[in-house]
Amino acid sequence: MLLGHMKAPRWPASEEALADARDFLMALKDRHVVVAPHPSVDGLAAGALVLRALQAVGARVKAQVPAKGEHALSPSFQQRLRAAQPDALVVLEMSSDAMDDSVAPPGLPTLIVAPHAAPAGKVGTTVLSARELEPAVSCSLLTYALVSPCVVPGPLEWLAVLGTVADQGVDAPIPFLKDALRRAGRTAVTESVALLNAARKSSRYAAPLALGVLLRAGSATDITRGNVPGVDTLHDCRLEVQREVLRCSKTPPRIASPVALLLFSSEAQVHPQVAVRWAQRLPEHIIIAANAGYLPGRVDFAVRSRMPMELGGLPLNATGGSLSREDFLRFAAGLGFKGLRDIDVERRGAFPG
Repeated sequence: MLLGHMKAPRWPASEEALADARDFLMALKDRHVVVAPHPSVDGLAAGALVLRALQAVGARVKAQVPAKGEHALSPSFQQRLRAAQPDALVVLEMSSDAMDDSVAPPGLPTLIVAPHAAPAGKVGTTVLSARELEPAVSCSLLTYALVSPCVVPGPLEWLAVLGTVADQGVDAPIPFLKDALRRAGRTAVTESVALLNAARKSSRYAAPLALGVLLRAGSATDITRGNVPGVDTLHDCRLEVQREVLRCSKTPPRIASPVALLLFSSEAQVHPQVAVRWAQRLPEHIIIAANAGYLPGRVDFAVRSRMPMELGGLPLNATGGSLSREDFLRFAAGLGFKGLRDIDVERRGAFPG
């Protein structure tokens, strides 16, 4: 049994919702379609699946991956979508939070495929969601169920496996995942996930290249063996991210109990890994790993802790955020770090804070 093909009436989505989304895709023959995937491995795998399906139905397709620091509603991203002048748009899991159809430019027929998406409210927008369904599904698995009638599904199963493992891990409670993972090659899948994930996190932000690798590869083994162009760059990205995690993890923490603040500067997206490492070292603290070098003029931060994170109503959540330098200094002062200055959150290239 192929991954996700269990013929359950409501999983990984209702047959009615799947049929509506397929009708949207099938109507795009000879149309110019932009596919906009999230730059995560799950999003890129879903993007590769939709691109394959649209090519199979005869659409003229182009991928538009968000740039570093962008999201679905970023003005710059929305401007590029409009500039492409597509006849239709397919959006794939553009946020880890619940989505709605505000991502669709006015008047543009749009399909949104996202497990946590809200129902469509705009005319011309179709939403395929898996909200409140158990077990929870990845975007790539939901997309695989959607496109399977449009393609030969067996050779593309590995993409759904790859995205599901990236999103939920190898032990996710997904029916037939164990068998599908065996067919795809467990070691090849986990290694490919690490390489593709590094593409988004590296300073060069190679998410578009990672999508190209997925489109050229016929299996996870093609990636791990370097059988397709672009894999060497993925290895370079992974080495860079590993070096930056090690370097920035040496940053001495500032303590304002119960918070430990680490300020450093890196153009790579390493603040989540640094926060995880320090949460293990300081289990009785809330760790904020703040990166002043990821995006110009902003401080991107990750929050991790082994203890409940309640800080008197301050805007702190379980993952982190991105603030202007001025707003971050005010935020830090509210947590008890009152002596910080602009120089403390300057972009400093290769040197940790």
